Amino acid sequence: MARNEHLLSVGNEALEPMTSAMSGLTTQIDQLTSVADARSSARLATLKTRMEEFTASVTFVGQVKAGKSSTVNILAGRPNLLPSDVNPWTSVVTTLNVNTRAPSDIKSKFTFFNQDEWNNLMVGGGRLGELANRAGADDEMDDIRRQIGEMKAASEERLGKHFDLVLGQSHQYDYFDDELIQRYVCLGDEDDPDIDPKTGRFADVTKSAELYMDIPQYPIALKLCDTPGVNDTFMVREQITLRSLRGSEVCVVVLAASQALTTMDMALMRVISQFENRQLILFINRIDELKDPVTQVPEIRERVMDTLAQNDISTDTSVVFGSAMWAEAALTGDPDILTKDSREALNTFYVATGLDAEKISLDKIWALSGMPDLLFAINERIAEGAGMRLLERTKNKARNVASQIRATSVAKTLTDAEDLKRDLDGLPPEDAIAKLIKEYDEKSAALSKILREKVVHRLSGAESSFVKRATDSLISHLEKFGEQGTWQYDPAGLRTLQKAAYFSFARKMRRETGALYASAAKDVEALYHQLLGNHLGEFSIEAPIVPQVPPPLGIGRTIALDLQSTWWKRWWQRRKGFEAFASDYTRLIASEANSITKDLEENQIAAVLENIRASLADFMNEQKDTLLSIANSKDQSAEHQAGLLAKAQPEKSKDEILGDILKDLNHEAA
Repeated sequence: MARNEHLLSVGNEALEPMTSAMSGLTTQIDQLTSVADARSSARLATLKTRMEEFTASVTFVGQVKAGKSSTVNILAGRPNLLPSDVNPWTSVVTTLNVNTRAPSDIKSKFTFFNQDEWNNLMVGGGRLGELANRAGADDEMDDIRRQIGEMKAASEERLGKHFDLVLGQSHQYDYFDDELIQRYVCLGDEDDPDIDPKTGRFADVTKSAELYMDIPQYPIALKLCDTPGVNDTFMVREQITLRSLRGSEVCVVVLAASQALTTMDMALMRVISQFENRQLILFINRIDELKDPVTQVPEIRERVMDTLAQNDISTDTSVVFGSAMWAEAALTGDPDILTKDSREALNTFYVATGLDAEKISLDKIWALSGMPDLLFAINERIAEGAGMRLLERTKNKARNVASQIRATSVAKTLTDAEDLKRDLDGLPPEDAIAKLIKEYDEKSAALSKILREKVVHRLSGAESSFVKRATDSLISHLEKFGEQGTWQYDPAGLRTLQKAAYFSFARKMRRETGALYASAAKDVEALYHQLLGNHLGEFSIEAPIVPQVPPPLGIGRTIALDLQSTWWKRWWQRRKGFEAFASDYTRLIASEANSITKDLEENQIAAVLENIRASLADFMNEQKDTLLSIANSKDQSAEHQAGLLAKAQPEKSKDEILGDILKDLNHEAA
């Protein structure tokens, strides 16, 4: 167990501006609530709750044996919590929910594949089977089915009569320990007599594991997601890792120093290259295993930068070197766990930094382990990313609520019925408001349709262009070399075109959605002025924040053209003649290219477009409630208004209080 949990606090300084801003915003919301009616109070309470429940998602990906689980264990302050030597069959994503509210006092939850997911793997061979079928690799499919049969038989033998009962279910516990976790996520070695027979009992059918814990050294809630390596036999891991990365604020790529990026799986490279630079952190682990870390680390850094540049990944990406083993020694206060080689490497590093190796400090070991730098980098990205976006959205909504409170207050103080207009361009207020909402609902739908059509058209164009170039290249190859040997066309060009199309969609979406939202806010603001006339004075309604466009992770998924497999040789051998080569290969590339387009459209573009509509609809409905309240406020009594004022500071009027709060909110936003 950890004895020096205080070390986990190093790096929190990167979060201080964000947590301070959230604290100040909470105070301002409380001030607003003091002069708000019940409806506005409920909205403000929701804003506070969202800030209080803010959770940043950090996903760890990387090579098998690079030390992902060991790194997550250290950040959780629980060395050896998650098994760090997972059997290749295991494809379990484990999420540590840190400082989050556990449902019904649950401390651990393990969810199993449902019947359809299991059938997809067992009958179709999962994603790899899908690719093999598309490529017509019959021999490969036979091998896949054989391996699947062995896996299924072993799973049924372990679970017996419970096998069919657990699919689609979940097991929940009010505790977790090493034995329980290993039962669900780690198979172990069946031939090892020292292995507990319960180990890995459910591992084959477990899809995800969730653990809940409190770490007071962290000032915010975190989701630390430990994913399997992406290079498993049936590519189940790749699908699960991609699913985990969607919605993640930070992606930490854990690599072994001895491998770094030179032998990195291209599947992983394709995935991480879709992220924005500021979302990526590379943690080069296991520098304690290097013979000469002082000399080798700069060399590895240079190789990493070259590899990043070759794969169009910004060389500004944060790269941190360290050792989970050194970190464990510092955290547990037990340097004796280090091997002789690890200790010598640490001493070398110690001396290179100008320290006395004879006076080794646990704090210095922690610093040299890279964990403080990793924590700082993670926290910095959270503060600049999800934290900043939450603050912007909350301030935006709070300012609008303050304006709505002010408009409602003005309406309730009017004594002359004529001061409150009951006719808006020839329509009753209810009809005028409904007309405006319908108008913008239609505009939102029309914009979504146009955006979808344009991006799909451009993605389809990218497909067609790539297929033509690949086919032309194939024919040229055949004309020069005949039917000898194999030939493969790099799909990197396809991904470049698809990424360009997606980012063009993102830019157009932000620009045109921003214009639509601004127009809606202006028209809503005009309704307030129509209802209240000159009594409203200086008044504004802000447009909602444009939804974020997530990175196009679907582009990174493996397609048949990426696979370097023996089936390609057999694929060529089964075809005779230029026409057969060209037509069959063209059909294969078109199918593979379209699979990426379909994934982007269905899993990412559709979600973005739905967020556009939902954000605007929420904004319009909130304004509708206030506008209708104002339109029907003629019967409100002066006593009610006096009661609201009594809740606020007695030396200031409600309007002055609202003015001060709005001034503060606008100052914060500047």
